[in-house]
Amino acid sequence: MVGLEIRVLLEKEKRKEFLQAFDLLSKPPEKDDACVAKNLYENVAEDGRFIWVERWKDLKTLNNYMSSDHYRSLLGAIEVLGELVEMQLFEFKDLPESIT
Repeated sequence: MVGLEIRVLLEKEKRKEFLQAFDLLSKPPEKDDACVAKNLYENVAEDGRFIWVERWKDLKTLNNYMSSDHYRSLLGAIEVLGELVEMQLFEFKDLPESIT
């Protein structure tokens, strides 16, 4: 499983618009079983700081998504409403059962 993490910085007055954009853009345009989860986290210690995390079944489907119009809409919304601070891909690894 792979992930995409997007860190965003917004002006305080753009928060509501950003949350509306997340609500709209977190829903895939068509049924997509490859996207396991999309979550948005807000830093309560710093106004306007958000982390958008997506989990995908594999790198191929994530790369396909990242070349889609839907993904470009997400980046466009971030650009209009705030600043993309950082974006990174990462891999999830299962922990050994003895640890969990």
